[in-house]
Amino acid sequence: MVFTGEKLLAHGVTVVFDATASRRLYRDFARSVIPRFIEVSVECPLATCMERDKKGTYLKGQLGESLTVPGLQSPYEAPTNPDIRIDSTTTTATDAASQILDLVKTKLF
Repeated sequence: MVFTGEKLLAHGVTVVFDATASRRLYRDFARSVIPRFIEVSVECPLATCMERDKKGTYLKGQLGESLTVPGLQSPYEAPTNPDIRIDSTTTTATDAASQILDLVKTKLF
């Protein structure tokens, strides 16, 4: 994904990645190669993630059908210094989107 983003940026295309990178190393790499990188941390306790899971990802992890679910079988390394933190237990999706757009406008334009 980062490789594609790099190529698009080189041609003047604005790129937005919606990604879950469970390891800090992955996010740090993306930050190192993508100019004007913004890291958004949408935070949610594991129990709440499991309650909200409509696709059954956490259930598959608990049943051993998936061995790479962040927070269960594989570690999740929370960002140490994201550009913005969104607490999804207290912030509505609309308010979160507004906060993120405000950040993008101030940092990128």
